[in-house]
Amino acid sequence: MSAGKSKKQGLIGELISEFRTAGNQDSAFDNLAAERLGLNRTDLHAINTIENSGGLTAGELAAATGLTTGAVTGVIDRLERAGYARRVPDPADRRRVKVEVTPKFYARADKIWGPMAADWTSRLGRRFSAEELERVTEFLRSTNELSREHIERLREMK
Repeated sequence: MSAGKSKKQGLIGELISEFRTAGNQDSAFDNLAAERLGLNRTDLHAINTIENSGGLTAGELAAATGLTTGAVTGVIDRLERAGYARRVPDPADRRRVKVEVTPKFYARADKIWGPMAADWTSRLGRRFSAEELERVTEFLRSTNELSREHIERLREMK
């Protein structure tokens, strides 16, 4: 094995380690965020998925989260009771209902994630150039695509 290939493999190993550490820290933060919002982790994952997508049908939410449609109904009911989500007619097909987040969720979320977003903006903006941030974003999109492929692989595994 060449020295260049060996170094590259070592760097990929470091990336995997740092990516896992980041995932663990994100999980710890989400545990606290869910607690502050009065939600369980499944409901927090669902509300984040709804918010990131701009609104989803129950079926789309089930597919995106890996939950059954029955479980998603319970999640949506709990999020509505908490005042964080609401069902609205789908403008593209009035027979369907979409779920969207509410202003109450945005107000609560801003207190939890707003300071972190501000730190990301200031600290990362000072440390990295626009081109470097584009590369990091490209890297994360690639890892997300890879993860989706392996989630599908595990779903099909018996």
